[in-house]
Amino acid sequence: MKNERYISYLNSLHNYNAQNPNAYGEKNVGNEFFQETAVKVGLCSYIQMQFLNEEPHILVLTGHAGDGKTSIMYQVLREFNIAFDTEEKISDVQLPTGKTCRCIKDYSELSDADKLSVLKECITFPQNGKYVFMVSNTGPLINTFGELFGEDEKEIARINLIDAMDDNSGGVRDINGYKLSVINVASVDNTSFAVAFVNNLIKDSLWDKCEDCPKKGYCHIVNNRNLIVSNRQQVLDFIRNHYIWLVEHGKRLTIRSMTEQLAYMLTGGIDCKQVIPTEKDQFLFFNLFFGYIGLKNNEKANTILAIKEAKACGYDKKRLRADEKLLIDCDYSISFGNSMSSLLFESHKNNGYISGWTQFLRRAYIFTNIETDAATRSRDYEDIFSKQFERYLQLRSGKSTPAKADTNLIVDALSMMYLGRIANSATSEIPITLNKTSGLIQNVQLVTGSIPTRKVNLVQCETKDSVFDESNKRYELRLKVERNILDCIINLPMLNYFEELKNGVISTNIDPQLSHGVESLKAQLAKEYNDEDEELIEMIVLRNDTSVDYRLEITDDHKIRSM
Repeated sequence: MKNERYISYLNSLHNYNAQNPNAYGEKNVGNEFFQETAVKVGLCSYIQMQFLNEEPHILVLTGHAGDGKTSIMYQVLREFNIAFDTEEKISDVQLPTGKTCRCIKDYSELSDADKLSVLKECITFPQNGKYVFMVSNTGPLINTFGELFGEDEKEIARINLIDAMDDNSGGVRDINGYKLSVINVASVDNTSFAVAFVNNLIKDSLWDKCEDCPKKGYCHIVNNRNLIVSNRQQVLDFIRNHYIWLVEHGKRLTIRSMTEQLAYMLTGGIDCKQVIPTEKDQFLFFNLFFGYIGLKNNEKANTILAIKEAKACGYDKKRLRADEKLLIDCDYSISFGNSMSSLLFESHKNNGYISGWTQFLRRAYIFTNIETDAATRSRDYEDIFSKQFERYLQLRSGKSTPAKADTNLIVDALSMMYLGRIANSATSEIPITLNKTSGLIQNVQLVTGSIPTRKVNLVQCETKDSVFDESNKRYELRLKVERNILDCIINLPMLNYFEELKNGVISTNIDPQLSHGVESLKAQLAKEYNDEDEELIEMIVLRNDTSVDYRLEITDDHKIRSM
């Protein structure tokens, strides 16, 4: 038991056993292992530059509880060689420039009366040449900010503050007469955190004491760490892609939630003193990540939100083309390294014909397979996530630019949405039609406008994340029609839906994230390319393999004639 304190620290980061004092910012910061495991984010450097280069102002770091705001404040002050007192809610420090900065560790923790009085005092600081660095959850900040003004201005002030949060440019702006820089951490991509955090958790310096522990030979915690080290690239790739998948489906996890899951993934909630000899396949990290112990679902692990979300993704329920090698050939040496293949061969003897073995193998495969062939890896991306996922990652990161095939996918999907079939490649326009939302296309449809397909392109727009972290470039996909870039973001669920539409699959279970995106796109297209000629009525009559366009005109004497 040579590494007790570190393992106890890992277990204090999650709430599996309801004993997580370090899961909350200020407690975690004060722990002896925080500095070695902490992940420095690019946002810290951005905030430092704000204090060094901008005129005195109030810098507000806001977001949801658990977004890592307190840790960011700690890291910023540490870079300035300023001590961070975890017990002090409010303290005045001196910046390298000699200017005074008031630090408010967690504005949300103050009483309602104190919130208002503290904010009233802070708003006077910039005009006196002083800075303010405030950490606050979103709700309390918005509500209290409005109280600074009279009844006529209260709501306007709150709306202006919310607009600054939505814009999230980080720049200093005048909000109802006060100089504020509002950074909404909840709107900043945090998926890169997980990879850096796991790398920190498994550093040699944190595990060297385990080498002399008498329990080393049967300790699942050490075994998990070693398996992650020997399969590092595949483990980190899947973890990063999993969190991206969640974000794209409207389930962005906080830093705290990810920390809980990744710490539990190593220990299973067990401290050094509780480690006893057990079967090696019981507390494997790829099972713990999803809330399983061996082949059995551990319901208690669902208290960790990130585990519950991972389990709901159902990756291990999806049929893989690798199943033949795993389940029929059972030759694990092809897809796994020596340690994992030996473990799986041994486990197969006891569990190979027990319910849950198939899912166990798939969890092992997605975390620890050693496949390097590009075609095989692309196939796995498609089977585990979706056909468009790998391509989306390339476009999201800027490693590739949209090709004609990407645009054609969207054009074909729009054609299916409006016409019920893919338009001929020679067609220069797709009619915008009024039809039912049930997925069933009527034979006769009213045409309200048209989209010039030859002037449609998919483009990448750099997100604001790069403002806060130049090393973390990220792009959003948008549709450009002629010279007009639409506001609607083409996200991963939409690309997957377009792929299904193109292949004639009608989905009857559309999640809200997807439904909102598709309807927003259709609404913008209808607005931009609506035919405003009120004297002309155009209809499309769909037949088995073609369509007929009827154009009717209302004459001045109120008669209808065919054109």
